[in-house]
Amino acid sequence: MEDNVISNYSTKRFVLVIGAVLLATVFVYCKPWKNRTPEERAEVIAKRITKELELNQAQMSTLEKIKEEMIAKHKAGKNERDAQFKAMTELVRAQNIDRSKLSALKARHDALRDADEELFLDKVVELHKVLTPEQRAKAADALLKYEKKFSGEK
Repeated sequence: MEDNVISNYSTKRFVLVIGAVLLATVFVYCKPWKNRTPEERAEVIAKRITKELELNQAQMSTLEKIKEEMIAKHKAGKNERDAQFKAMTELVRAQNIDRSKLSALKARHDALRDADEELFLDKVVELHKVLTPEQRAKAADALLKYEKKFSGEK
């Protein structure tokens, strides 16, 4: 029983570490993102992951599939994001902001964000399954490097 609890904890922790590595990679290389499309951003991130983890062909095809699924999800959600932004601007333009409408808008936004985060975690797990132990070690090392960089340490 106790080993199972430790195993579940270790698995969750590892998944979070891999997710954090992927997010750190995204954040580190987001400087010139302003003029890039989401597809261009995804391509840069995929190339960086491929290079840093030295992915083989099978792993690259898995990453490519994940990238395409994430791009498709982003495109599918554009109308909803635009509608949320329009609703928010309408609330701000009004003489008084209706607290209940604002709360409903936030709840809708949170639900969509949570669904996106769950999809992202699923994709982290999917990529993790095809990585070798050496690649996982590289990913963990990158996570430590980026954690130091973002915490202000040199």
